[in-house]
Amino acid sequence: MANKINMKCKNMLLEYEQMQNLDDIIYSLSEDETSLIRTRHEEFVKSISLITLDRSSPITLTTVAGNIFAELLSKKILSMEAITRGIDAVLKDWNDYLMDYPQFFSYIAAIIAPLLISQNAFFDFNNLKDCCTSIRPDNSPKFFIEVLNKILSSKETQNIKEQLSGILWIYNKWLASEYVPLDIFMPDNQINKYFENDRIGAFLLSIAIYDKLKVTDSRVLYNVLHSWISTNISAEIIKCRQFVRALTIAIIIASLNSKLSYEDFFDHVHVKLLTYYIWSEPLPEPEIQAREVQCLYGIQIMSAALQYPRGMVLRLFHKLYQDSVISKESFEIWKKDDKFNAGFDEDLETKNMIVVVLNPFFISLEPNDSDED
Repeated sequence: MANKINMKCKNMLLEYEQMQNLDDIIYSLSEDETSLIRTRHEEFVKSISLITLDRSSPITLTTVAGNIFAELLSKKILSMEAITRGIDAVLKDWNDYLMDYPQFFSYIAAIIAPLLISQNAFFDFNNLKDCCTSIRPDNSPKFFIEVLNKILSSKETQNIKEQLSGILWIYNKWLASEYVPLDIFMPDNQINKYFENDRIGAFLLSIAIYDKLKVTDSRVLYNVLHSWISTNISAEIIKCRQFVRALTIAIIIASLNSKLSYEDFFDHVHVKLLTYYIWSEPLPEPEIQAREVQCLYGIQIMSAALQYPRGMVLRLFHKLYQDSVISKESFEIWKKDDKFNAGFDEDLETKNMIVVVLNPFFISLEPNDSDED
């Protein structure tokens, strides 16, 4: 029986390589009620996942496999459990495959990405968790980052109805997945190992910090979070400007989850945390300003991920200025910054929309005649 499934999967992928007819393949699988995949779902998922590794273009074909799974899932021909169990069965034997396929985790991540991106499959980060049960916690961090990278590089996120792409799409999907804790994929003691100074690194940090914010009583939040950061995050990462961006995003998510009005975001504890990590050590003024600017980029990115909620950015900028967290000079630096920052593609892409709504705020920063008298 297993040989029949393997043969069917091989023929299917061979047909795709020759004809590039993905729609026809999905239609054929959907209409064939006698097919073995109707009764042996998990074996089908495992078989087609493994067969793609042996083809001449595994990344392309693993993406095709992911698209097939997404379509069959949306049509209720494959169950969610069959997909998650089938992929987990492949990942379980990762050590056997890694020698022959050094990019093994990347290939399997290419199967996952279309499932997550699909509008109709309803596959989220909770389902991703079930796909990698057998490799948690030691190898799930590497796999999780590979999945995030595949999403960032996918053109499909450009075409979804929310008009979000890249890291904006990832934040939006994660929020829709009901805030899956990061430590399901990446334990606290692995963050330093896998952190990179890019948008994925900032995402990982922001979710890790948020996870601590949401379970800590506000009365002890400052000390508890400061202790957790000191224990789990290296001094090198804390000194990184993106740390302030991640902390800002975590605070915004925590405030959103608490259903606070924008005026109540950045309470006195949050302000104390931001101020501490912006001024955590004696630094030249340009470096302090650079950290403050990253705080503003954190607000910008979350606003874009949430599809620019009315009044959010204006109120949060005003709040941080009023509480002396961000200097007037740093607001101006952020506004004028038009350089492309490699690894943070969305910073420049989303700024114009934000700057337009902030005109009243920046006008208020300008000195008036009465100030000069």
